Amino acid sequence: MSDLQPTVSSLQSAWAKQAQLDAERGVIACRMCRREAGLDETTTLWRDGLLVFALCDCCAASHDVLMRPTPDGLEVRALPRTPLVVGGHG
Repeated sequence: MSDLQPTVSSLQSAWAKQAQLDAERGVIACRMCRREAGLDETTTLWRDGLLVFALCDCCAASHDVLMRPTPDGLEVRALPRTPLVVGGHG
């Protein structure tokens, strides 16, 4: 892997730093849809005073979300509450 390609770890670290700055100004980007929302419109998970996950109310309303700690960090799984139907013209 070249030095110019970010790793998963570096991307997560960059998101965490930006999320912390955003939280300080009262706006957070959802980890699922990337939409910015106010603190009053998000579900957040903080660890040791740092924001580690954020989910907007829109995504939370349409998905069943499971968050659990693992030895490597935080595992997040989301399943849509309604099926995604892909079809042609009827």
